[in-house]
Amino acid sequence: MSKKIKVFYDGKCNICRREIDFYSRIDKDKNFDWVNIHKNKGKISNTGLSKKELLSVLHIQTERGSIIKGVDAFAIMWSKFRYLKPLSFALKFKLINIFANFLYKLWLKTR
Repeated sequence: MSKKIKVFYDGKCNICRREIDFYSRIDKDKNFDWVNIHKNKGKISNTGLSKKELLSVLHIQTERGSIIKGVDAFAIMWSKFRYLKPLSFALKFKLINIFANFLYKLWLKTR
């Protein structure tokens, strides 16, 4: 079995959970291992990050073990979905990435 990208999400956050539910439904190729931070101590201990750190922003662990967070994590996720690839591509442009990070940080304050 090939390694999957691990997506660490806050299962107690309603918005986060709904978003992950959407992604898991469209993950037809099963590229991801969806990890609820509140229910998977073993998987989070392998990241080297604390539960608090993982809850602060979206984190993924790539197939090679690298930890990516925030907007860059979304870009990697979106690159695996046919209809979301354009969003992933757009985030490669510095100004778009900066603006997306700004918006994401604003959103994090409201959740």
